[in-house]
Amino acid sequence: MAVERVERLADGSRVAWLVTADEAARACPGCGVFSGRVKGVVRTRPRDLPCGSGGLQLVWVKRRWYCREPLCGRGSFTESLPVVA
Repeated sequence: MAVERVERLADGSRVAWLVTADEAARACPGCGVFSGRVKGVVRTRPRDLPCGSGGLQLVWVKRRWYCREPLCGRGSFTESLPVVA
């Protein structure tokens, strides 16, 4: 993952906007074929341990990909990384 930007909110807490930096996340979990066609974008909020005295929220902007393998049962999938539950 990579930090795209960090925002400070009015209450002093921060929001870190994350994107997927690992190209392996483009591989379909069903068949392993790499996709090159984005279907859309979704946001998730992974939880993390507290950081400092102010709050920190994480927002992971993930791409949803089309699986281009005709024999695969998945039509699309969302980026995922094994290190993020």
